[in-house]
Amino acid sequence: MNKREIYKPFEFEGRKWRIGKFDAMTGSYIAYKLMAEMLPMGLNAAVGIPAPGSPEAQNLSLAPAQTAVMSKADFFELQRDCLSVVAEMLPAGPAPVLLENGQFGVDDLEHDARTVLALTIQVLSWNVSSFFDAALLGSLADSISNIFRPNAKM
Repeated sequence: MNKREIYKPFEFEGRKWRIGKFDAMTGSYIAYKLMAEMLPMGLNAAVGIPAPGSPEAQNLSLAPAQTAVMSKADFFELQRDCLSVVAEMLPAGPAPVLLENGQFGVDDLEHDARTVLALTIQVLSWNVSSFFDAALLGSLADSISNIFRPNAKM
C-alpha cells in the first residue's frame, strides 16, 4: 500500500465501491481494538504472546476483558467507523455508504449483511495492514472473505 493512497477501488457482486483511509486517530484506535480482540482468537502465538492457559502464560495476568467476545455495541461502533469511509461509485459520483446520522446512504444495504460485512472486512484489511504482519492479516481477511466472495474482485 502506497502511503499517499487514500482510496482503493473494490468491486463486489457487480457494484463498485471506493474504500477510504481512516484518519490517523481512528486508525490507531481501531488497530488497538483489533489487537485486543484478535489475540484471544488464537492469533497471539503469531505475534509472540503465549495463549491464555498455556505454561508460558502462567506468569502473565490476562484480564477477563481481554478474552471476552466483542460486544454488540463495540462491533457496531467498529462497523460504523469502517462504513464511514466507504462510498459506492455511481454515475453521478461517489455516494457515502453511511451518512452522518448513522443511516445508510445507498440503496439496498440496510438488509444486505453480506455486502456490509464484505465492505467492513475490506476497510479493515486495507486500513490496518501496516500495523500487522501482511501475511497474517491477509490470511485472516481471506478466510473471512471467502464466505462472502462468490463474485468479488479486488
